[in-house]
Amino acid sequence: MRISADRDRPAAVPSIGLAIVGADFRTECALRRQAEIDRCIAGERVTLRPLKRLVEGVPAVSVYSQRGRQIGYVSPTHADWARNLLPDIKAIFHKADSFGAIIRVATDGTAPTLPQPTRSGKMMRRPHEVPAEPVDEFCDIFPCRSSKFDRPS
Repeated sequence: MRISADRDRPAAVPSIGLAIVGADFRTECALRRQAEIDRCIAGERVTLRPLKRLVEGVPAVSVYSQRGRQIGYVSPTHADWARNLLPDIKAIFHKADSFGAIIRVATDGTAPTLPQPTRSGKMMRRPHEVPAEPVDEFCDIFPCRSSKFDRPS
């Protein structure tokens, strides 16, 4: 039985953002990592490498700039996932952040892409929807009585 590769191939997965931590640690190498993150430009290639040691109990995946300097680690919550896909991952630098940096990765062998920029000063939001008027389930239980507070004076 022959299976057509074109028909059964999954659709291309868009680039995924990954948090890179370690530049805000209180270690001597944190300042070097922050300086290297400041040198990185959005879209430049970064490299992921497995480490033998553990970070927060998980085998770590370190991230290096195109100049060969470490900028941090893949966050421990995604390290196992990244480690299993290392041969197929291609990554680029996206932006610096308060905890370190964000990179964009593609796991299908294609080049990752940066997200489309939004208008400056405007966040992407869902279309404004007017909420429905709440239903008063108890209006039939309590009769409407006029009181001295309801009458105009």
